[in-house]
Amino acid sequence: MIKKAFYLSLLLLALFYGVMIGKYRVFPYELFKSLQDISEEQISNPLESYVYTQNDLEALISVKPDNIDSLRNVLRDVVFGSKSLPELLPVKVFDTSDDFYSDLKNLDKIEQFEINQAHGLKSIGYIFHPNAKNNRLIIYHQGHSGGFNLGKNTIQYFLKKGFTIYALAMPLKGKNNHPVIEVKKIGKIHLENHEELKYLDNPLQYFVAPVVAMVNYAKKQNYNEIAMIGISGGGWTTTVTAALDPRINYSFPVAGTYPMFVRYSKPSRNYGDFEQTHEDLYQKVNYLDMYIMGATGKNRYQFQILNKYDSCCFEGDDYKKYVDFVSEKVSEFGSGKFLFYSDTSHKQHKISDIALEQIDDVLSTNHPN
Repeated sequence: MIKKAFYLSLLLLALFYGVMIGKYRVFPYELFKSLQDISEEQISNPLESYVYTQNDLEALISVKPDNIDSLRNVLRDVVFGSKSLPELLPVKVFDTSDDFYSDLKNLDKIEQFEINQAHGLKSIGYIFHPNAKNNRLIIYHQGHSGGFNLGKNTIQYFLKKGFTIYALAMPLKGKNNHPVIEVKKIGKIHLENHEELKYLDNPLQYFVAPVVAMVNYAKKQNYNEIAMIGISGGGWTTTVTAALDPRINYSFPVAGTYPMFVRYSKPSRNYGDFEQTHEDLYQKVNYLDMYIMGATGKNRYQFQILNKYDSCCFEGDDYKKYVDFVSEKVSEFGSGKFLFYSDTSHKQHKISDIALEQIDDVLSTNHPN
């Protein structure tokens, strides 16, 4: 009897974890996905070997020195439904304690903030205040894998160096809620994944507005500068937010995006989630445009990091198809820089210690423009 109960419990546990793997893409989702890609019938893709010329790339971009402000308004309009940045602020900021972070070095205190959006969506994050501070801010944004607790190593790295850290997660991830919404002609939906957000007006706002809210809040705190670091889906958020909000001085998207023309050369690996391929956005302002927009301006640059052997996506050497072109385009604006680093130190979908050192080196270097 005990043995039967044990095996039944084991079976239920396996079923539960199987659901978790499929729904939340926890380990070993990436391994199963790669095995699926290998086992499926491989269809020859002529775009894998297609070479985009300088003229081809020129034809893809819209941003120019004389239209960057108007194109930024187009981007904001797609994301927010308005050419202006939202004036959103956190509704609550209060002291909190969290044992998970009790071992952080140079931590003075933690504050929790809450941001309310339409349809009852909430974004809940932490502010990590350093004891010895440098009056510089880093906004850290986690990706699809879960809450910002997964970025503890990154938070600790820069907290030790005196940075204040605002930590956020993507909608419906981490501490964020999962409301029930009512959609016309559809009915009620319990929001559990990003794909369901497509039924809402201007769905991309739920990814970006919380960051803008915290930039609004940060501007009242008089930091010397604002930097943003994001991993995976948080790298995507970093790319988009830096493009539409020039108050972000330095942006560091890690393992976050490829331009659409690169994705289509290996769509099974790199096509991406709903927000990464939202046609209403990318047919107006594409990734190349956003890289340039996020990098240009006085005291601004973007440093994109991709993992060459990434187990998830955006791996390999395909960055060579656009990085030099983007860097050259940014130089035409007279201010700003676009930098790139291919991390060969590991085979995971993460911000490595080497990447942290690279980011720190860039943040520590004076880049006059």
